[in-house]
Amino acid sequence: MSKVLEDLWFSCEMQNRVEQNEEKKELLELIVNYEKKIQKDLTEEQKAQFKKYGDCISDLHCITECEAFIRGIRFATAFLTEALEKG
Repeated sequence: MSKVLEDLWFSCEMQNRVEQNEEKKELLELIVNYEKKIQKDLTEEQKAQFKKYGDCISDLHCITECEAFIRGIRFATAFLTEALEKG
């Protein structure tokens, strides 16, 4: 069942990446600007390490979002099942 929910998550996630509200756009611009400022003072080795760090943070964020989605679906399913049984 987890695989089905993961597939659902990733299909929804790809659609959602296109849609960004103003708050997300502003935050993304800030992140990019701060990263540029940090990068200009780093050595090449530090830049490579910083990139790896960013990749790990991104991967962790993706995994956490997917897990939260799955927990939410499971909760909603349990909630609805119980509500229908007591209905």
